[in-house]
This record gives sequence, structure tokens and C-alpha cells, in this order.
Amino acid sequence: MQIRSLLPLLLTAVLAFAAGTEWEKFSGPNDIPSHIYRRAEARTSTGDWGSIAIHTPDDTETYGNASMLTAELEFLAGKQLQPPHEHLDEELQYVIEGEGTWFLNGVESPLKPGDMMYTRPWDLHGISNPSDKPLRFLVVKWRGKSPSADHE
Repeated sequence: MQIRSLLPLLLTAVLAFAAGTEWEKFSGPNDIPSHIYRRAEARTSTGDWGSIAIHTPDDTETYGNASMLTAELEFLAGKQLQPPHEHLDEELQYVIEGEGTWFLNGVESPLKPGDMMYTRPWDLHGISNPSDKPLRFLVVKWRGKSPSADHE
């Protein structure tokens, strides 16, 4: 009788072990663990254009991404970090404070707090601050691990 009552428990343990083993196959050795990123711990850099606080550098590997960058940028009045550009990564830019200009595939449009731009790989994009006040925004840029993400 005791063996019958232990059988469901034993079966559950075996299935849980098998599921955990399979789960580990999806995760790479360099994947970052779940983590809370503090602003005070971010790597910061400044220039005549403004400043950047990098929480995860461009080569950070996550569970589903070969690389991911997360950062907060501030462009000073009348500045931008770089002209419109393109790259393999997908990207989100979310405006926290200030006003400026989006550039997406040859079209310029105004931006304001709460606006967000998503950019597919190889789309020409950029952000600038022609205003007289600082512009703060969040950037999340990533490249998936799937083989299709490696095409150019």
C-alpha cells in the first residue's frame, strides 16, 4: 500500500527533474540571472552631447537574446549622440523627459514624453534634441538568439 502512495510522488519528482534538465538546455552559460539594476551602479559616461548610464552593456547575453543593451541617455540642448544610423539589433527608445525629433527611415517627426519608437533591424533611425532643454530617454537594444537574427 505504501508503494502505491509513493508512486505519484516519485513520478512527480522524475518529471520535475526532467523538466529542469530540459529548461537548462535553453539557457546559455553567459545568461544574466534575474536582477534589479540600480541607477547608482550603472556605468556612466559623458560628452559634449550629454550623458549615458548603461545598466547592461551591448554584449549582455540573456535567456532569449544574444546581446542586449539597456541605458538611459540625456541629450543636452541642441545635441545628439550620433547621426541617424542602422544596425542588426532591434531597438526601443522611450522618452522620459523633454522634447526633440525622431528620425525613422527618412522621416523626421516631433517627440515628447511618453512617446516610444521601435526600430526593426537595418531601419535607419535616430533621435536628436533641437530644443533648449535636456532630453532624457531610455534605450533597450537587443539581438535574439535565433538563427534568423543573424541574417544581414
